[in-house]
Amino acid sequence: LDRILRTSAQDIAITPDWLCERHRDLAGDLFPGWAGRFRTTDVKVGTLEPPPYYQVPMLVRSFCDDLTERLRHLPEDDLTHIASLLAWVDWRFQWIHPFKDFNGRIGRLTLAALLYKLALPPVETAPTDHDGRRAYLEALRAGDAGDLLPLQQQWIDRLAAAI
Repeated sequence: LDRILRTSAQDIAITPDWLCERHRDLAGDLFPGWAGRFRTTDVKVGTLEPPPYYQVPMLVRSFCDDLTERLRHLPEDDLTHIASLLAWVDWRFQWIHPFKDFNGRIGRLTLAALLYKLALPPVETAPTDHDGRRAYLEALRAGDAGDLLPLQQQWIDRLAAAI
């Protein structure tokens, strides 16, 4: 996070390389053999079966391109649209599950970078208390079913509390 905060907000561009670099920074000492590389096996995360490993590079590229375009058209000072974007990023990254491990950490780091890029105050990117964590995971599963409104509401609540 310190490295991100030393970067000019307008210079932050979330790309596949950026994500892999952050993953390598975070997990490289623990997993030097695969940190910073997209997963090469299929995984199951709770009840979620993320896309097959061979689709990950294309899905991450699409995710990053889509994010760039969404940021370009994001209305300033519109809490609902900002929360909608953050909910989509939160859910979509976890749904792709691009790495073998540390996806939650990289997703939270990506969200923190976006908050910084958008000149928003730091907020909790994922709850740590039991009930909050349960509601967050339920909201992610609702996103899997095509409903991002519960996750968007969580982001509205987080942002409103911080502003």
